[in-house]
Amino acid sequence: MCGRYRRKSDKQKIAEAFHVNGPGLDSLILEPNDDIRPTTFQPIIRADEEGASSMELARWGFIPFFHKGDKFPPITFNARAEGVEKAPMWRHSLEAKRCLVPADSFFEWKHIAKKGNPKYEFLVGGSTPFAFAGLWSGWTNPIDKTELHSFTIITTDPNSLLEQYHNRMPVILKSSEYARWLTEDRVPIDLLRPFNPEAMTATCVDPGTAVAANEATLFDSL
Repeated sequence: MCGRYRRKSDKQKIAEAFHVNGPGLDSLILEPNDDIRPTTFQPIIRADEEGASSMELARWGFIPFFHKGDKFPPITFNARAEGVEKAPMWRHSLEAKRCLVPADSFFEWKHIAKKGNPKYEFLVGGSTPFAFAGLWSGWTNPIDKTELHSFTIITTDPNSLLEQYHNRMPVILKSSEYARWLTEDRVPIDLLRPFNPEAMTATCVDPGTAVAANEATLFDSL
């Protein structure tokens, strides 16, 4: 699962990291965000018809092109890598609408109680933004005919670091894999695997009330 992430890099830094120079970049307004949540509009990187990388804002919460009605379907902000190439929800986008989702870190909560669990931040590499493997979709509102672009983040099994905190992790791509993910005709399913745990770090950013309660119970029993 990936339900929260951070983007502290500004528009220029993201454009440099992902070699974006397409049209519309100058007019794109993009503020850093320390707590990105589903249903908000966030930058994605996708390839245009000539194969060049472009950046645009899209809604985090996938709406398939075939969705009927003017109301949004239930929020689908993650797609499981297992079977993604066969699922009707994802198949079209996997073949023709793959994207990169820029991030500087992401968050997970270590489940030890029903609520008040500790929150951890996961960093990848150095100061350069990295990318989740994503899928995007274009949906046309049947009422007013406006087009909305949306995206989802693909998840996979956790690596040896993440498995201590959660049973899923987002698919993180290496910079050398960006072009393949965006432009390769044959779907690069081999890229949908856990990231190298040695290139990641985890830091507790909020101990949570459950941890405090457990520590108090332990202290009282001594």
